[in-house]
Amino acid sequence: MDKPVFRKASGDDLEAIVRIYDKSHDAEEAGLTTTGWLRDVYPVRAVAEASLARDDMYVAEVDGNVVASGVINQIQVDVYADCDWVYKGPDDDVSVLHTLVVDPDARGMGIGPAFVRFWEDLARRDNCSILRIDTNARNKRARAMYAKLGYVETDIVPTVFNGIPGVDLVLMEKFNGTEIQQRLRGMQDVKYADFQIALIPGKEREGTIGVRTPRLRALAKELYRSADHDNACEDFLAVLPHKYFDEMQLHAFIISEIKDFDACMSEVERFLPYVDNWATCDQLSPKVFGKKKGGRLVHGEAMLEHIDRWLESDYTYTVRFGIGMLMQHFLDGDYDKSYMDRVAAVRSEEYYINMMIAWYFATALAKQYDDALGVLIDKKLDVWTHNKAIQKAVESRRISDEIKGYLRTLKRK
Repeated sequence: MDKPVFRKASGDDLEAIVRIYDKSHDAEEAGLTTTGWLRDVYPVRAVAEASLARDDMYVAEVDGNVVASGVINQIQVDVYADCDWVYKGPDDDVSVLHTLVVDPDARGMGIGPAFVRFWEDLARRDNCSILRIDTNARNKRARAMYAKLGYVETDIVPTVFNGIPGVDLVLMEKFNGTEIQQRLRGMQDVKYADFQIALIPGKEREGTIGVRTPRLRALAKELYRSADHDNACEDFLAVLPHKYFDEMQLHAFIISEIKDFDACMSEVERFLPYVDNWATCDQLSPKVFGKKKGGRLVHGEAMLEHIDRWLESDYTYTVRFGIGMLMQHFLDGDYDKSYMDRVAAVRSEEYYINMMIAWYFATALAKQYDDALGVLIDKKLDVWTHNKAIQKAVESRRISDEIKGYLRTLKRK
């Protein structure tokens, strides 16, 4: 017998799939197996037709004959929503195997386990790290197989399953992620995740693992150091966007470690369009950008060319990052008033851009007071940003009480 070949099903496979359904019902009714399925209820031709229409039906073929089928997609059964899954994540990180059925005549050949391993490989290629599956509690054969393959039974839920009443549905899961994703899960702090998510508008709890920043930084350094003899770091950087906030943070920290300026800038440019929150934006701080020689930035001119483009970007956090780089690297020895004018000229309705502008000018008041004060006196900022810059400056310890008192008189209505 040849090894099974797994592939996407086509309409030509419909009759073969339905025959396997019918043969499985025959075996059930003869007492040769216990799936808990019912003839004319589930699974039936309409199930296969619907899956083929969605293009999510897969088959196993041996010696030119279809011997198994299964539905692979990201559609979770309704009762999944009430399960306290160990591995929580956004829906697009979950892959589900439905209605795995093996021709009774092909049982004992390892087709079922091989089909599951095919699903796992497919999910990994689709960048899905969480696998979920269910079976009838009466189906001891299937439960034993999944347990042997590393699936953990998380819950048993009484339900009406696809029209079959009185089913105790066993919900199972397995983590299918990369080594880096496994390490992040191992660092998870659930309470920290709950705290963290409240600070980042727009982020969902399911998309946050909850790894503390010092541990992410340490992992980034480790991965970068091992990049010469391990492809894990390169493979991780190749994936964008990541599905978890913590993965995006780790990505930013790895980029920040890259020592070659051109390589680092290339990764920054590739990364920025996917940044969707202030925390990831502000944590991205490449060390090579701050490299100096003779008190001057080694790559200052090259950085400014990129910053000019970033300030004109349609992406909120690309603009914010550009302003942040001017604040971090161009308010000291490499300062020029024209850089401040570039920031003052930025106009946006985005809160996180205007907040960064305010932060920039609050910092500039501590480092380049006369020029920054001139921007405020000449009212070059919109009212909200103008007043926010003053507020942040007044809160700064780097500015004297006397200057703070004067700045308060410059607030606008």
